[in-house]
Amino acid sequence: MQINELHEWPKSREEAEAIQEEFCDQVQIESLNNKIKLIAGVDTAFNPSTEKLHSAVCLFTYPGLKLCQQSRASMKATFPYIPGLHAFREGPAILKALKRLTKTPDIIIFAGHGIAHTRRFGLACHMGLLLNCPTIGCARKRLAGQYDEVGPDKGDSSELFVQNEQVGFVYRSRQSVKPIFISPGHLCTNDDAVRILISCLCGYRLPEPLRAAHRLANRDKREGQ
Repeated sequence: MQINELHEWPKSREEAEAIQEEFCDQVQIESLNNKIKLIAGVDTAFNPSTEKLHSAVCLFTYPGLKLCQQSRASMKATFPYIPGLHAFREGPAILKALKRLTKTPDIIIFAGHGIAHTRRFGLACHMGLLLNCPTIGCARKRLAGQYDEVGPDKGDSSELFVQNEQVGFVYRSRQSVKPIFISPGHLCTNDDAVRILISCLCGYRLPEPLRAAHRLANRDKREGQ
């Protein structure tokens, strides 16, 4: 995949937040234009004993959800763990793994937030701009925003708002299991994001492309690759 070199990777929180403020207005929340044939999931695991990040990409056919390619990359973490700034910590390893794909996904699901972020510039937004590709954020925890309590049944959902703007959905993907937080990253809408993620659920809490990437990244973490 081709990467847009929008900025240098910062070393401080202040520099990182300034980059988010500079580029957040470039995020495009608009309806998907192209038919999806390939969908990727991306996740990263951190090994504190080695201080290495292990990023994994799993590429699936869509809507059939057959695994057709996977790639991985590992590297030392050079930016601290700060909520809301995960792209600056995980981004270099993620991009390294994505560059190793020989096929280009039509849309990518990231383990993190999109516009459901205090500066509307979460991991999925950031990576979407760098890749010029439609992206979706799928997180296990809320970073920002308010929502009504989600019902206990599979399929129950609630709209997620930040400063009275809808930035995503909170969705119960399994019965009586904690919900997931879905938000558009770039070049898709709230409705696109939730529709596509629901279509990728295969009986687990996470959509299948992201679940596969999560397992692969954690395997590399355990094996120390």
